[in-house]
Amino acid sequence: MDTVIRGARIADGTGAPLVRADVGISEGRIAAIGDSLAGRRVIDADGLVLAPGFIDMHSHSDLQILAQPDHLAKVSQGVTTEVLGQDGLSYAPVDDETLAALRQQLAGWNDDPAGFAWSWRSVGEYLDRLDEGIAVNAAYLVPQGTVRMLVVGHDDRPATESEMDRMRELVATGLREGAAGLSSGLTYTPGMYASTDELVALC
Repeated sequence: MDTVIRGARIADGTGAPLVRADVGISEGRIAAIGDSLAGRRVIDADGLVLAPGFIDMHSHSDLQILAQPDHLAKVSQGVTTEVLGQDGLSYAPVDDETLAALRQQLAGWNDDPAGFAWSWRSVGEYLDRLDEGIAVNAAYLVPQGTVRMLVVGHDDRPATESEMDRMRELVATGLREGAAGLSSGLTYTPGMYASTDELVALC
């Protein structure tokens, strides 16, 4: 085996009691769990807990996952999956005007690093950018507030029928392109201006 993690207390993610054992890894995958495993590299984990990677279900790493490719802030905590697009506000789908507004609105959450390449506009293009190489796994939620901003703008008013059709189309396209769902943040503008009927229609 390439690596053996020796004597860890293993949390398997099922809620079962911790079990003390060695874990053998070959070609980046768990190859064996047992006692006295041999490997080219041995990591002494006596007294430590070995667990599956953690899923950050409410992440605002949408930009930092790209701007800081090593993603040490999360990886060093054991996070191996991030759910992005939270609170109904993220960077896709957008046009140039919407992206500029979002960059300003979200700078406090996500930063707005100088010289960063904003090379996408659709959900699919954003996911393609993630696929170029990030340190963790990611799932993306189509952000309802961003969709509303793109179609309706920042106005506090009901969406028209044609705007509703366009928003539904954008959500459906984002899902087809690989998004895992829809998020909302109904205390943030402009998502907070959506009626219950509008939210139901998008869902």
